[in-house]
Amino acid sequence: MKTFFINLSLTALVTTLALTSCSKKDNPGSSGKKAKVTITLSNTFSKAEGDYFTATVTANTSSGATLDWLVNGTRQTGTAITIGTDDFNGGKTIILESAGDFYVGLVKMGGFEFGATPFAVSYKVEVNGAIKDQGNETLVKNQDPLFSKNIQL
Repeated sequence: MKTFFINLSLTALVTTLALTSCSKKDNPGSSGKKAKVTITLSNTFSKAEGDYFTATVTANTSSGATLDWLVNGTRQTGTAITIGTDDFNGGKTIILESAGDFYVGLVKMGGFEFGATPFAVSYKVEVNGAIKDQGNETLVKNQDPLFSKNIQL
């Protein structure tokens, strides 16, 4: 189920970007955005208990090139950057920042509680310093629907 969730997430991200990207000629002056995504999971998040959480960010420049991201200050490259259960195990805060300007982007996050101990998710998404979305959610066992959030940058 975890693999299916990840594959579905990545497919949705790539499809969205492929359909919404355009050249600089088509939409002049629309690039220049920067993003910062902060995600915190409480210390009750436990891989050993079967808890699951993933977050993926991706963005393209106006010329269609993919953007690098800083994950807690460390540059990572790729079409989409994914952080997951291992990264959050034990409860952590992870900050994802665009390493340059972009035209279009997306952040997707989601997860579920499989064990007996609920965990909390706190997130804030900023674009050019303005809050685009933020929230808090407590995930409990057998939650329906599962926690899932998509935010266009």
